[in-house]
Amino acid sequence: MRNTHFVLHAPQGDTYADLLFTMIERQDRRPPVSYTTFQARDLGGDTATLVKSAVTSACERFRPDVLLVGESCTAELIQDQPGSLAASLALPIPVVPLELPSYSKKENWGAAETLYQLVRSLLKDRVPPPGTPRPARPEGRAPRANLLGPTRLGFRCRDDVVEITRLLARLGIEVNAVVPLGATADDIRRLRPPASIYNHNKGRRSWAADEIALGVYPRIPRGDWSYDT
Repeated sequence: MRNTHFVLHAPQGDTYADLLFTMIERQDRRPPVSYTTFQARDLGGDTATLVKSAVTSACERFRPDVLLVGESCTAELIQDQPGSLAASLALPIPVVPLELPSYSKKENWGAAETLYQLVRSLLKDRVPPPGTPRPARPEGRAPRANLLGPTRLGFRCRDDVVEITRLLARLGIEVNAVVPLGATADDIRRLRPPASIYNHNKGRRSWAADEIALGVYPRIPRGDWSYDT
């Protein structure tokens, strides 16, 4: 995502996010991730101060629109709770604590859980009262859809987004937002009815569907529309 930064509370050596995006993904720039990189000698001191310092430094240097905070499996043993520490700093931007152990279940599940927490954090103030009907689409405006789930390290996600966008255009449907691939916090804030969701990774989508009344189409469109698919 653009204008989004991630602070990872992790020991020295757990900085493999750089390798994933620069060597596997072959990006020409480092990913927007900062690390506390504490060492063995730091364990006898106040590692919570390292978290606060890394969070404050990341906000001042990169000026993101939203800040993600998490801890590696090794840092969990210290129980510093970096998400709570970051929230206590009263930063002028949304702070989203992540549950990184969800990635130990399955990578796609962890990515879906991260997107779930991010969407819920940014849209929680826009949840309509229970029973609020979905507003009707303005007359003369083309229907819109959101593509949720494609990621940079996902298998052929970028090709899927291009092809699905073309298929929807042939049906007269506009793409309102693609999240999280190349998205910003403002793109997530545009996820509102009457747009529907195309869920790419079949992760957690119930909160968006139930709380902000977005329709969901979970099946993956395949093939040319001239065929009976």
